[in-house]
Amino acid sequence: MKRIYLIAKGDINLPGVPILRILKSEAAKYGVYGEAKLVGDTLYAVLEGPEESVDRLVKFIPMASPAVKIREISIREEEYRGEYKEFKLSS
Repeated sequence: MKRIYLIAKGDINLPGVPILRILKSEAAKYGVYGEAKLVGDTLYAVLEGPEESVDRLVKFIPMASPAVKIREISIREEEYRGEYKEFKLSS
């Protein structure tokens, strides 16, 4: 199992592009739990789940929408805690 803390910066918070809902939907497909929030044009997320599934979700983020342009992404792997039982969206 894997846990990461991700920060993505760029043109993310765009009108008509529900990036958080898209991310939550993809997380459900992959069996990844955690939480995500947008602050301006920065996405903050904690992702937990099977290593392959977390890696797939991370690769998906820049392709979530043709309008999304990620300029910088940082990922910090943390010790898996299993603290999430769902994928939450925060504000």
